[in-house]
Amino acid sequence: MWNRIERLTDQNVRHAIGLRFEAFVDEAFQVVRWSAIVGLAQFLAARYPGLLFDLLYWVLGALLFGYLASRFLLRPEIRIFPDDAARWQRLVQSAVNFLLCVVAFLAVLWGIAAVTDGIAQYRFAR
Repeated sequence: MWNRIERLTDQNVRHAIGLRFEAFVDEAFQVVRWSAIVGLAQFLAARYPGLLFDLLYWVLGALLFGYLASRFLLRPEIRIFPDDAARWQRLVQSAVNFLLCVVAFLAVLWGIAAVTDGIAQYRFAR
């Protein structure tokens, strides 16, 4: 315990922790910001039916999917098999990572829809 506390007095350790925390917060903020934009587009599409807002919602949703895919697929993948795995195992690993990306995207869209529906019910109830 004391060793860990003593390590926190080291400037290099604190800097490394700060960089990791900053990277995590930046990623989380990007997802929240994209989600808010997609949610606004979904709200506008529900409030003002028409092709323009529906198209805007789907385009922004696709961009959100692209952002999440870049985080899951262009960074080091979640490893299922060792580095020296056969080609079919690497393909399975990539497919599993893509499936994780799709699940994360659907979870984010579900959250956006829940928040947007709540806002719409509150706003339209008056």
